[in-house]
Amino acid sequence: MMTMRRITAVALAVICLATLLVACSGGDKEYTVTVKDYLGNPYTGIVVEFKQDGNKVAMQSCNEEGIAKKTLASGKYDIELKFSDDEASYHYDKDIVATSRDNNIDVILSRVVSGEPKSYFAVDGDYDIYTVAAGCTYLELSEGKNYVIFVPTEAGTYEFSVVDGADAAIGYYGAPHYIQEINNAEVVDNKFTISVTQGMIGTTEGGTSSYVIGLDKGDADNCVLGIERIGDPAWSIEDEPWDVYTETVELNQYTLPEGYSLGEFDLTESSDKYNLVFNDNDGFYHLDSTDGPLVLVRLAEDTDYIACFATMLDRSGVTKYYFDENDEFVKKESYSECLLKYIEYVDEDEGVYPLTEDLKYIIQSRGEYVGWWDIDSNGYIFKDLNGNKIKDINPDIAWLMMCCYIEK
Repeated sequence: MMTMRRITAVALAVICLATLLVACSGGDKEYTVTVKDYLGNPYTGIVVEFKQDGNKVAMQSCNEEGIAKKTLASGKYDIELKFSDDEASYHYDKDIVATSRDNNIDVILSRVVSGEPKSYFAVDGDYDIYTVAAGCTYLELSEGKNYVIFVPTEAGTYEFSVVDGADAAIGYYGAPHYIQEINNAEVVDNKFTISVTQGMIGTTEGGTSSYVIGLDKGDADNCVLGIERIGDPAWSIEDEPWDVYTETVELNQYTLPEGYSLGEFDLTESSDKYNLVFNDNDGFYHLDSTDGPLVLVRLAEDTDYIACFATMLDRSGVTKYYFDENDEFVKKESYSECLLKYIEYVDEDEGVYPLTEDLKYIIQSRGEYVGWWDIDSNGYIFKDLNGNKIKDINPDIAWLMMCCYIEK
């Protein structure tokens, strides 16, 4: 029995000694380096170098998850990153060490603002401002407010936050053409969100909407600004599809008759002054009877009160939004495409076309929507040379402002 105990004890001692010798000799170890930003987004393609005493021992590229793995002899390695572009475009802690015990390393990487800044005007002075992209951007802060511009290229809800350097206070200060003094966002825990609809995104490489983000330095010498798309944009009327109004009649080139003269409607007259009669045979409106003076619409020449439809189309478009009695959105209708077709067939000299059901509907729909003849609306167009509203315009016939008629 004693002999067996001694044998067992010796065997255990040998096993322990072997284990100790293996441990002392080091062996191999898998080292994992994950390169990501403060928001957890990985960087792919960056090369991780493992160094000892300043000499490169091994290197490995980060995969799509930002991970570089390498099996090496157990030991201590300095970690350095190598970039395909300018290393100065990135910021990270350069003193990174991996050991056999601490062999899973996270490297937090941020981009540094680059390129030439642009000068913009703010309430409290001019500023040179850099443009930043989504992700994490490292910023050196000067005294007071520090501004950057974000131009989204994808619709969505974006969260803006200070992800490192919390002493810097974040805010939203409008657009670059005029930077506002007061923060326009609801900031909670040093972050806020903005919904960017598809209508705010341009069709070129950049977007059409720019957002000025301000950072108050506080006690921070630098910070990292995080911009992250966290979801789809909030619902917006601008993203609803258009109902495109199409012409209901066949269009033909119109030419005014020889020796014509055009009569103007007096918009201060009573509602029964002008009796418009629709002629089913020619598809046009006439005055007083089906064969009375032909009523025309100025489509390509400006009127005395308002720009013609051709001018409006050059500036934006001709549309109407519809809402129900509860002020809930119903639809939005576009007349621009229809008007463009009509404009192709106007009289070449006067830019007019006979009044059809289409044109009457478009004038009245657009005018009511924007308040052209609503004296209480900001869109009221009947004003004198001093900008004072003309109060004796009859709203029932005010839509004839774009019309005239052929005098016999």
